[in-house]
Amino acid sequence: MNIMVVDDEPLEREVLLDIVSKSSLEFDRCFEAENGRAALDQMRNEQADIVIMDLKMPVMDGIHAAAEMKDQYPQVKIIILTAYNDFDYAVKTVKIGVEDFLLKPVSPKEILASLSKITEQMGLHAVSMVYKEDASDAIQSVTEYIRMNLDEKLSLKQLADHVFLHPQYLSRLFKQETGKTVTDYITQKRIEKSRELLIQSHSSITEISQQCGFTDINYFSRVFSKLEGVPPKKYRTYHESLRKEKRNRFPYDRIM
Repeated sequence: MNIMVVDDEPLEREVLLDIVSKSSLEFDRCFEAENGRAALDQMRNEQADIVIMDLKMPVMDGIHAAAEMKDQYPQVKIIILTAYNDFDYAVKTVKIGVEDFLLKPVSPKEILASLSKITEQMGLHAVSMVYKEDASDAIQSVTEYIRMNLDEKLSLKQLADHVFLHPQYLSRLFKQETGKTVTDYITQKRIEKSRELLIQSHSSITEISQQCGFTDINYFSRVFSKLEGVPPKKYRTYHESLRKEKRNRFPYDRIM
């Protein structure tokens, strides 16, 4: 069985190819095309059994390409992806005979569920959901992993591998769920941890920067100053003065 992914955005194709390759679906080849016309040309050379295709593309869009595919290759199964929640488009795909119509941003769970439904119709085994089934659970797992490894070098790929997602998909999903990019979130958590250590520990500022995942003390100071308004040393000095002032104001607290 062959699968073709059709999208004019290279990153979108890469994400879809990754989802298919990490599923339990048994296929011979998974290839790609950048628009509807290229997909039809590809079909003449090597027919696909299942086509996952974007709706809006230059040269030839998904609707026209799907119509021609169904006319020339009636057995082909087609999944249309679109960012446009347009009822007219949905009606057109039904008339053409498209098997599924999914709205972007589409999750791995939705893609795999659609593939599972189609493969069952074809008499093949259902596709296993090897990805995290719930987006919130995946992001929670990522944020917990970040929290536990702030002193380590963290990469998007490393985090994506942790939850079995494609890096680009995780990046979009993370921003959608948290309102922040992965990089901004990691930086925020590192600075939060450094604030606690500056107040509560006697470690040097260099040691604290390393414990929070910063390999360059100067970079740490710049980031800290940008987010907190003062450099780390002044932040620590200010909070030390607050503690001394409190002790002087309430001397009996030490006795009690």
